[in-house]
Amino acid sequence: MNPKQLACVVLMMCIGAVTYFGQIMHNKVTAMKASAKQASEDARTAEDARQVSEILVTKVRAETEDLRRFLKAWMPYADRVQTEQEVDSAFELSLRDRGITLVRSRKSEVKARRDDKFMPKIVQTSIIVEDDYAKVMNWLGDIEKRLPLARVTTCTVTGGSSVRQAKLDVTIETPIIDMTAGSTSGATSKK
Repeated sequence: MNPKQLACVVLMMCIGAVTYFGQIMHNKVTAMKASAKQASEDARTAEDARQVSEILVTKVRAETEDLRRFLKAWMPYADRVQTEQEVDSAFELSLRDRGITLVRSRKSEVKARRDDKFMPKIVQTSIIVEDDYAKVMNWLGDIEKRLPLARVTTCTVTGGSSVRQAKLDVTIETPIIDMTAGSTSGATSKK
């Protein structure tokens, strides 16, 4: 081969190599542009989803504002009574503070509620007291102050052993509230 032909072959090889590497670079640039376009579309979709979620959160906050204010107002009372012993001590302190000496019967029973994680237990207290009418009624009011979440299920007021006395037979249910279970069950129910 003469030097012209050899130079021509070398030149053709250089042109082929430049074309080959140019084609590889072109394919990479095309793939990067497609990836950038896909990432841009994904970002736009994510931004739209974020805006929709933000609107839903704002809507839920507006709809539950009254409920959240109600819960915030009652949370200190729910935190005050967390065990059966605290319920029993509230009854004991109330009886002692009001000076009621004649307690005919008193029975506390804990009822477990498996279906309700927010209120896993209810302490049901049945008590029969007999004393001066005003003392008995003030004692019942004091129990309502000490245990505001309690519910009176049965209440019977009859005459006592004397004219001024009253006999109160009352059954009160006091829920034991687990605030942490209420928040986690709400999150799992939404999912």
